[in-house]
Amino acid sequence: MDFYKKNLDAIKQNNVFLYEKLNSIYNNDRYEVFLPQGYKYPNILDKKNNAMFYQDSQDEIEIKKEHLKELQEYPFLYFFGIADGSNIKELLKNKNLQQLLVIEPELELLYVALNVNDFSKDLEKNRLLFLEKDDINRSTIVNLFHNLNAKYYIKVFRLHLINQYYEQFYIDEYKKLYGIFLDALDYFAQANGNDINDTFTGVIQHIQNLDIMLENLPYSQLKKAKNSNLAVIVSTGPSLTKQLPLLKEYQDKITIISVDASLPILLKNGIIPDIVTSMERDEPTSVFFKDVDYSTLKETIFICASLQHKSVFDAIKSDKLMVVMRPFAYNIYFDFDDYGYVCMGMSSANMAHEVATAMRFDQITFIGQNLAFGDDLKTHADDHIIESDPDLDAQIQSGKLFDITAYGAEGKVKTNIFWNIFKNFIEQHIDSTKNIVTSYNSTQGGARIEGSIEIDFKDVLSKYANTTKKPLQVSKPSSENIEVLKSSKEQKLQFILDESKELQEQINRSFLIIADASKDLENKSIDECLEIFDISMTIKLLDEISKIRKEVENSKIYYKFLESIIQPLMYSMELEIGEIKVKYVNNPKDNTIKALQWILAHRYWLFSLSGVIENVIHLTQENIKS
Repeated sequence: MDFYKKNLDAIKQNNVFLYEKLNSIYNNDRYEVFLPQGYKYPNILDKKNNAMFYQDSQDEIEIKKEHLKELQEYPFLYFFGIADGSNIKELLKNKNLQQLLVIEPELELLYVALNVNDFSKDLEKNRLLFLEKDDINRSTIVNLFHNLNAKYYIKVFRLHLINQYYEQFYIDEYKKLYGIFLDALDYFAQANGNDINDTFTGVIQHIQNLDIMLENLPYSQLKKAKNSNLAVIVSTGPSLTKQLPLLKEYQDKITIISVDASLPILLKNGIIPDIVTSMERDEPTSVFFKDVDYSTLKETIFICASLQHKSVFDAIKSDKLMVVMRPFAYNIYFDFDDYGYVCMGMSSANMAHEVATAMRFDQITFIGQNLAFGDDLKTHADDHIIESDPDLDAQIQSGKLFDITAYGAEGKVKTNIFWNIFKNFIEQHIDSTKNIVTSYNSTQGGARIEGSIEIDFKDVLSKYANTTKKPLQVSKPSSENIEVLKSSKEQKLQFILDESKELQEQINRSFLIIADASKDLENKSIDECLEIFDISMTIKLLDEISKIRKEVENSKIYYKFLESIIQPLMYSMELEIGEIKVKYVNNPKDNTIKALQWILAHRYWLFSLSGVIENVIHLTQENIKS
């Protein structure tokens, strides 16, 4: 049977680039594969390094199989190297395994493994993934962990070596890839671990602002509506001051997208932005829109997030307001697609870059995007209306500031954790849109933004600011259409209320069963707990947990609305539950201990879940009343 052709056909369905590379290989010149007499596993000779993969393939592969049994509870696995593929084939027999990623540094070795193993069914289902080492970057890994439920197992992540051969000849590549994984997982943890209070604030304000959103400009009108070749995103870093004269000189030939904090600075310098972006949830954000001469901003579009404080909308005295939704489930749930979705990131500059990308500008460049302290430890450009952090010296002394690569790779600059998070989100979006638009960085100071092309502001203007821009054409929906959307909103709110109540009742029922059965375990040693719980009670509670988790997963409202609200609180708990789930046990006592840990973790999980849903029910009721 031609395993290689079957495997290639399966790879082609999900990874055309890898398929084309493998399809061009016709033999293995570097590696010699042979089956020792009486053996069922092949050995491989690396002729370049004169090295064997195994001293004894039979013994070593069987020993490795025994070690791999400790991974039998892991739903997601990551391996560096495939060797002959025998152990990967063995791992795929495990029904608990949802996805296995293999990074093979040598295509010819992958060619060998695909010739002697049939992986086609797992490749077709995307249960087995192959990636080349050069394809791995933070964006690749972040996208990988967004799939399925892999995000709940980042605390137990390991990049396993399949064979000592790889440790001997590829240790540097392995360490580099491990670092990329850890960087991506750190980013992922930050993105998923926001404050639950901030999330609730966003949900409340989003629902309260829905009517304002529906009565104003739809975001869909702005997509693919570029009015020049070059978009300049203006942030408030210290370097902005020196760039203002050029920005003013070229403002008629470029599209200026200003973050909210830059608006007063631009107006003071006679510069009129085409678009202003704003997304912070707090009331102080409104200060950027007060004491503004709106008669000079008749053509300016104000793009604000629906989860902002109402004071922001009260302060903006313009009929060109665009209230947009962010790509969260509690926004998407309402099905108002014309008004969304923009900004997975955490700053107005992130938002500006996503807007510019959606508008399909040929080039986008940043100015004032320092994301770091200036040489004099300034944090903002001149004329910024909010003072710098008065505790800056204390931050330096406490070590809360750290060094990152400077613009132009000219040494290091100091930043803080928040700016670094903003930078990570910008880098992630630049990488994911690199085939759509070219992103430049003309800040000429501050931190290096990986993925952007660094270029002097004067050079990017002289090269790309070569057309006279036109006003952006947008209009509000008809009053009839607005009323239809408002009616839909009311129906959606009632559905949230009804379905959340039903789900909470199911959760409370399960919680009381588990809490009542496990109350005697408090302040007890492990051995005492083992004496209290018999096998039948343990099985009963495990079945109850399995049942309620399925009910939550199958709930009409959970993944459509509740999950993105609950995530900041529940994510850390799911990580702990993930650690328990993958524990390897090979004796009855340890198995019972694992079961008790699972039960107690879910007691707290159910209690917390019910509490969050209670808050959702309350805020929905209040908004329906109002």
